[in-house]
Amino acid sequence: MSLFRCICLLLLWPLVSNAQTALTANQAYQYLQNERARVRQIIGTSDQPSADSLRKGAQVLQEALAYYQRPDVLALAKTSKSLYYRKTDMLYDLSRIQSRLNDQPAAAATLQQLLTPEFADVYSPWILDDPYLASVRQDPALKPILDKAASQINTFRSKALTTPYQPNISDDEKVAGLSKMWAEAKYNFAYFDQIPDVDWDKLYLEYLPKVRATPNTVAYYRVLKQFYAQLRDGHTDVWATNGPLADSVAFRPPVLAQLIEGRVFVQQVRHDSLMRTGVVPGLEIVQVDGMPVRDYADRYVRPYQSGSTPQNVDVQTYGYQLLRGPKDRPVMVTFRDVKGKTFSRVLPRSGYSKLAPVESVSIKILPGNVAYVQLNEFDSDRGFKRFVAAFDTIAAANALILDVRQNGGGDSGNGWNILSYLTDKSFATGSYRSRLYSPVRRARGENVLFEPVDTGNTWSANGQKLYSKPVVVLISGMTFSAAEDFTVAFAAMKRGKLIGEPTGGSTGQPLVFSLPGGIMARVCTKRDAFPDGTEWVGKGIQPDILVRPTVADVQAGRDPVLNAALRELAPSIATEPSRKTKSSR
Repeated sequence: MSLFRCICLLLLWPLVSNAQTALTANQAYQYLQNERARVRQIIGTSDQPSADSLRKGAQVLQEALAYYQRPDVLALAKTSKSLYYRKTDMLYDLSRIQSRLNDQPAAAATLQQLLTPEFADVYSPWILDDPYLASVRQDPALKPILDKAASQINTFRSKALTTPYQPNISDDEKVAGLSKMWAEAKYNFAYFDQIPDVDWDKLYLEYLPKVRATPNTVAYYRVLKQFYAQLRDGHTDVWATNGPLADSVAFRPPVLAQLIEGRVFVQQVRHDSLMRTGVVPGLEIVQVDGMPVRDYADRYVRPYQSGSTPQNVDVQTYGYQLLRGPKDRPVMVTFRDVKGKTFSRVLPRSGYSKLAPVESVSIKILPGNVAYVQLNEFDSDRGFKRFVAAFDTIAAANALILDVRQNGGGDSGNGWNILSYLTDKSFATGSYRSRLYSPVRRARGENVLFEPVDTGNTWSANGQKLYSKPVVVLISGMTFSAAEDFTVAFAAMKRGKLIGEPTGGSTGQPLVFSLPGGIMARVCTKRDAFPDGTEWVGKGIQPDILVRPTVADVQAGRDPVLNAALRELAPSIATEPSRKTKSSR
């Protein structure tokens, strides 16, 4: 047996041992993702990493690919798409390293494994754009495959409309951009039935003269935002990429606001300089640039917001977009404190360094030995890792509160991984459908159909640790996208009650595309529902116990939703002894 093989077996031994007992698809997926992350750490961010670092990274990936080929992992990959696609991602990673090591034959051989009929359409655009693979693309075995892929890519992803920002792009570009948006929505948007009052073709005709009349690209961008706002979907919208256009529209002071009983209050302030001038959470915002805040929002903000529900539009309007504007133009805000005193501050929209971080997760033990876990984002796995690290403490608690009221989403898997600690069996994550468009069916007079996608959606229990005591989840209108996927799965598990306000009511698989002038857009292509098929997009996930904060709550610093959760858990807190519980099985 070679020394290399011995090293490989030693590295994989803990996983082999685990697999003999209870390896799950989630564990295998997490292991492979961690190995990919380890490779990135080994190579670093330098444009010219050392050859030793590249070789070490390649070795880690080859060992991870060998792990993937184990019979038990291959069997699990048949039940998990997330795990299934890790092989091709690792092959792509490996080809890039091999090319950077100037081993073009090896890189070409690796890409040949990737460019199969099943995966060529997915990876060809990456390969064609990747500067590290420039020389490999000329390999005689690869070039015909990539040339064919390039011709197919141009059908839907031509770069002809990806023109750069100019202060005023041409009228032809403006019309082409609007037409691209109209077409992508017409053939891909999943929720036309939820907006029966919208005649999409008629709306397109109404917006053609509007885009032609725009005096500059910023005005054009705003008209496009209004156009897609008519679809009333939180995952169908328009935004500015980095650069001059973003500088003109996308900057705001680090202040987050919320609408409470028709009034606007500061919810979060993330910079010391603002706090020192008296801008603190709990203040009421009464004016923006000299206008009453609601009038200002209705005129300059709300018409441009794409939202699936009233609460989603309110969060976008007052939470994220209210104070946005040009990078170099401050905004004047008038505040009112709890005593009724008003004062104004001119707030720069840029120039803030070292913002107070938004923690991925915050964990504390409340009176009654209740574990409170605030999950603020699922963009990364930091929250999940922190949850796992603190699990023994959580396991000793009499009850658990999971708070996703400020979670705007990210990667659904990060949330489901946390839920895998609340059950000892696989759980359903949802049911999904997408439009099935057939030109032949249309020619025969048939309508657009919907087909199930991503069928058999389950997530495995973690298989090692279990929290079986009472749990509740706190939700709000800010609970959005992947955080709603988390909420759906929790509700379907029937592990506890949802407390708070209806969620934002939007998730799905958006199709992202470029537009002229440095503008980006996306269209929601997937209909999401509870595992039993009950749809919630456009409505929001409804709480079992409805609790809406009041102005009096905000001004007194009370959290009525958390208080309601503690009342719901009170019987469990009273009957459970405060002692450590077994956290592994």
